[in-house]
Amino acid sequence: MYREDFSPATLLPVSRAPALGGSTTGPDAVITAAVHTSPRPAAAAVGFGLPFKVKLVCDERQLLRVQALRQLAYGRHLPGQAEAFGSADAQDRTPGTVIFYAEDKASGELVGSVRAQSNRHAPLQIESSIELPPLHQGRQLAEITRLCVRPGYEHQVRLALLKALYLYCIAMQIGGVVAGSRRSLLRTYLSLGFTDLFGDERMCPLQHAGGLPHRVLFRDMLQTDAPVRSWRPQDYEFVYRDFHPDIEVFDSIAAAVSFGLSGRAVPSRPH
Repeated sequence: MYREDFSPATLLPVSRAPALGGSTTGPDAVITAAVHTSPRPAAAAVGFGLPFKVKLVCDERQLLRVQALRQLAYGRHLPGQAEAFGSADAQDRTPGTVIFYAEDKASGELVGSVRAQSNRHAPLQIESSIELPPLHQGRQLAEITRLCVRPGYEHQVRLALLKALYLYCIAMQIGGVVAGSRRSLLRTYLSLGFTDLFGDERMCPLQHAGGLPHRVLFRDMLQTDAPVRSWRPQDYEFVYRDFHPDIEVFDSIAAAVSFGLSGRAVPSRPH
């Protein structure tokens, strides 16, 4: 018989254990214990909806849409290099590279995208411009590139894309993430626990980013989150604590594993 079979506040007999060096007052001595049997409340997860969905690029059609968004987004700040950022990029198709995109639910437009490359198959792109400190050499790392958002789209797309990458890196046992940051993104990265890779805030021209100077940042995926909470707690909660069912990281990865970037249609979850 289980505790749940009794009515609330039932008094049950419980045998008294003999005291050390002594005895009970009788062979049938008992004490009574109140058993609290009210049903436990359900612990359902609370999800926070977003006006967009975040998914993994799994076919050429989606990749072409991402390229068009890159050209539009980079063209706003770097008009001279917009075409280069929006053209076909061999890195998009290399092993160890994933691309996430955000799609607005109402309009169906792409509103953001980000790419991550791990060094499992080849060195990181950024290593053509800098040498990683010895502490990070030989570790499984990833590099964030091509983070872009549709101009004028005000929702938390950047944070959602970075959250998708964070979840992906944890699943893939990636111990640290490197990012070359322009000044416009520096505050966002710092709020999520990234620190200066070299510790001296130097600006490094990056070949794969048009030769433009960037701060090189690093995030240890296994470090404590305590310092991050005090910097921008709302960003911390969004990325590391809140549940967002519209960030479809693992559903998309499962589909990509089954179908690959082969031109075949990848089944998606019903909206």
